[in-house]
Amino acid sequence: MSKKKGKKDYFEIKWKTDLKYRYSIGKLAVKFFEELKKNKKILGSKCPKCNKVHFPPRAVCAECLVEMTIDDMVELPPKGTLAGFTVINYPFTDPSTGGIRPFPYGYALFKLDGADTYTMHFINETDISKMKIGQRVEAVFSEKLKGDFTADIPYFRIIKKEG
Repeated sequence: MSKKKGKKDYFEIKWKTDLKYRYSIGKLAVKFFEELKKNKKILGSKCPKCNKVHFPPRAVCAECLVEMTIDDMVELPPKGTLAGFTVINYPFTDPSTGGIRPFPYGYALFKLDGADTYTMHFINETDISKMKIGQRVEAVFSEKLKGDFTADIPYFRIIKKEG
């Protein structure tokens, strides 16, 4: 179909297709999920050049572009510090289940202890007046682990008092 746009014509083709592909998560992600499932361990990757610890683990350091291997993986504690948060108040399809995700729910940006990068995940609070930047959070593990980050750690909880 030809359309006029200003003085020039352009040609548009609308095409819907399913593209089948295979995706490899890589050796570091495989190790991350194995350790999560078998040992409830949370792993990051530590750059051998600049020592920056990435969570989730990455194959290449974002700071100095050095490749990292399984040997560069380090265990991180399941606790961290809240850096940002929001409460979602509208329904949408949960890609993990295909169903509507129950709402409202909390979502947070935090940095695990020992990590230099931030990550986001669900949080157990939906009242924003009870959340503050700098609060401590802790991973809550499922009883039965599958090697799936969202299923194995369904949320992080705000730590009321650390002791």
